[in-house]
Amino acid sequence: MSYEVPQYVHLLITISYSAFLVVLGYLAGFLTKRFIVYVLSRVGFDEWFKKFAIGKAILRSGYSSSEFFGLVSSWIIYLTSVLLALGLGTSNLGINWLSESIYAIVYVYVVGFVKTFLIIITGFILTDAFIGYIYKSSELRSEVRLLTPVAEYLRIMIYLAVVMFALEQGGLSIHSLNILLMPVIWGLTIAMILIILAQIVQQVIRR
Repeated sequence: MSYEVPQYVHLLITISYSAFLVVLGYLAGFLTKRFIVYVLSRVGFDEWFKKFAIGKAILRSGYSSSEFFGLVSSWIIYLTSVLLALGLGTSNLGINWLSESIYAIVYVYVVGFVKTFLIIITGFILTDAFIGYIYKSSELRSEVRLLTPVAEYLRIMIYLAVVMFALEQGGLSIHSLNILLMPVIWGLTIAMILIILAQIVQQVIRR
């Protein structure tokens, strides 16, 4: 004779599994944050990262770079564990359409955010390094003054390209964003040209 588990027992087991997964995710996120903060602070990452524009922005927000990356990593783990717990619970309860939607959210949005975040951080670092090299290649003060608007224009354009590429790789459509950014790009281009022309005119007048 087969014994059928009462529905309330099945519900309690499902809740227990989900709660255990949430607790496990919290512990994993907490330990991951502590580990990242410890390692990055030990290897001098904070001092190195604050040389870049994004590192300075993080520092102004009240966090060190190691704390910021540790915090982001922990919250990604927290969110993922909660979503997976909900997906597991709804799947065990037979609500398959909801569990599939939750798993899709994890795959599309959480994984997409991680990819977008990593691409943006890496792209911004490489961009700042490239712009810094441009500044260092100029020795004369007059060249630096003329080069500054061009270099900063390039920085903004590359930033925008990195963000758009990251969003696309993260699974988001950027067609509407392209349309919105076109006037901004043209405005920045015109402003950069006017600034360069104004500086050239000033140099000619001074001579």
